[in-house]
Amino acid sequence: MKAVLISINPEWCAKIANGEKTIEVRRTRPKLEPPFLVCIYCTNVKALTLELHVKLHARTGGAIDEWSGKVFASFVCDRIDAIVPTTEPYGIYDIDDDYVLQTCLENGALWGYGRGIRLYGWHISNLKIYDTPRELREFYAVPNEVEVALKAKPKPVTRPPQSWRYVEEQTWKD
Repeated sequence: MKAVLISINPEWCAKIANGEKTIEVRRTRPKLEPPFLVCIYCTNVKALTLELHVKLHARTGGAIDEWSGKVFASFVCDRIDAIVPTTEPYGIYDIDDDYVLQTCLENGALWGYGRGIRLYGWHISNLKIYDTPRELREFYAVPNEVEVALKAKPKPVTRPPQSWRYVEEQTWKD
């Protein structure tokens, strides 16, 4: 089975973990029909300002440091919405305020991210935070068509995806 490995900044990881962020907005979407599993890779906290790092450390009880550079959780994407720009007035997307709150992208940040292109809202359900964050190498890339034709063995993921990538679905006992 295919699943998706997604890279998310630590600030958004904390908001997903506490239930504040229930829709992840992306410029693209997988060619999978929901529901499907999404594993969350938390990008490195080293890129954060000290002030934000301290804030996230406090908000997550220190867990953000354990999540940094690891796959710390998964969720079921049970729906993907197309988020389309309006024709009038210019500079907004055709979604209501409650939807915007669920994305945590406020005060024009949604338009700043999308700049008028179609976006996709991945709905987060059945969030599971792992007792022990996982290393990338525990995930295996889904082979492309050439690799399948050559009967290549699946390879462990060694680098985090820029946005997201297909991986083989994993199950662990936590």
